[in-house]
Amino acid sequence: MQVRSRRGFLVAAAAITASASVGACRRGDGASGDPLDVSVPADLPAAREAVAADGTTIVLGDPAAPLAVRLYEDLSCPACADFETEGTAPYLKRAARNGALQLQFTLGSFLGPGSKFAANALRAAVDQGRFAEYHELLYRHQAAVRKSGGFTRDRLLGLAIKVEGLRGPEFDAAVLDTKYRDFVEAADDAMSKSPAKGTPTMAINGTLVPSGSRAYYTDRSSLSRHLKKVARAQVQ
Repeated sequence: MQVRSRRGFLVAAAAITASASVGACRRGDGASGDPLDVSVPADLPAAREAVAADGTTIVLGDPAAPLAVRLYEDLSCPACADFETEGTAPYLKRAARNGALQLQFTLGSFLGPGSKFAANALRAAVDQGRFAEYHELLYRHQAAVRKSGGFTRDRLLGLAIKVEGLRGPEFDAAVLDTKYRDFVEAADDAMSKSPAKGTPTMAINGTLVPSGSRAYYTDRSSLSRHLKKVARAQVQ
């Protein structure tokens, strides 16, 4: 099914299979020693979490990392959930934890109130140092939540119980009172003014991944090779 959003983005959800690419909601420890060669079972420290100076970006990882990968997402976008659960997003998070890159999130909310509630809750999770875990959890539960009408404040608090150390008076009040409403609106505005035409969209060191390079969203090897190529180009 395809739905036109309020910005005219074309919303298209596509499940990832071995032969299918991620759809779009439109608008290390390897043998080489390269930190981009991080493996799935690697025991890695948590990535640093912060809000960037622009006030609209949530960042994971070392600011001094040689690569910066920006992800444009909407928490209600089914294609974003595919990317985050079955695509290359988990690899990017491991690479950020391994010091290979900084991961930058621009959270849009063009798919409705549930997206705004979720973006606000994620901003509140940064204060508790639990953004990465909560972000992953929300996408894992997105399909079930959509069937129930989308993210609400109560559902977001209910899911937050599953993240150790997240729930507490400060976080709960921030979710219930939409404390970070200004952040949510500013991040949504930043996405609308960006080159991204939909979600998920990836930019590497400021350059958007071409629309014909969907393998970077679905295939870890393809993305890793491209990131290494970009990193090599920087030192030449």
